[in-house]
Amino acid sequence: MNKIILFSNIKGGVGKTTTSAHFTEYLTEKGLSAIAVDADLQASLSRHRERELEADPEQQTPWEIVKLNTLDANKLKSDLKKLRQKDSIIVIDCPGNLNDNNLSILYSMADVIVIPMSYDVDTIDATGIFVSVISQKSSARLVFLPNRINTTEGKAHEREMREETISILGKLGTVTPRIKQSVVIKRYSTIYPLDKYQYAAVEHAFDRIIEEINK
Repeated sequence: MNKIILFSNIKGGVGKTTTSAHFTEYLTEKGLSAIAVDADLQASLSRHRERELEADPEQQTPWEIVKLNTLDANKLKSDLKKLRQKDSIIVIDCPGNLNDNNLSILYSMADVIVIPMSYDVDTIDATGIFVSVISQKSSARLVFLPNRINTTEGKAHEREMREETISILGKLGTVTPRIKQSVVIKRYSTIYPLDKYQYAAVEHAFDRIIEEINK
């Protein structure tokens, strides 16, 4: 099975790289073939693996990381065509720069776009802008991933805003179960398995994404 899955949002700090790494590892632990793609110029995912392997050079890597050059449109198209031929789920850590025309190539080829987010006003506004633009560039199914969510109920108006947001986003795509705010979720590895606490934290949300991939 070949599917291209983007993790993207224009809002920084929502956990795009972390959740894409966790998801790639989760797929692998489910017995599915997965390849992680680092399309961010900061190369956070790639550099993270380099540091891990420097610390533990004997550790085998559970999945491949491919660096994607988004500055060269022709090379980007060529590399994406090669990835399309892989019998794997392609998980792309994608920057949310809507002004980069080359990223439109990524969006247009995606099967599913996973949008990590939280329920604060700034992130909701940014996510709304991202969705309105991305819908013009891609026919991919949208999956909203509430990430690092504080489980404290909060004030009544905060709960109402959260429920209203879920209702609106549910009309635009799929809203997964939330990933709770936790120290274990903030850390990630590209060479070691998820520990039992990480697995439990992401399981329900990630299973919902897999359901979308299988449609």
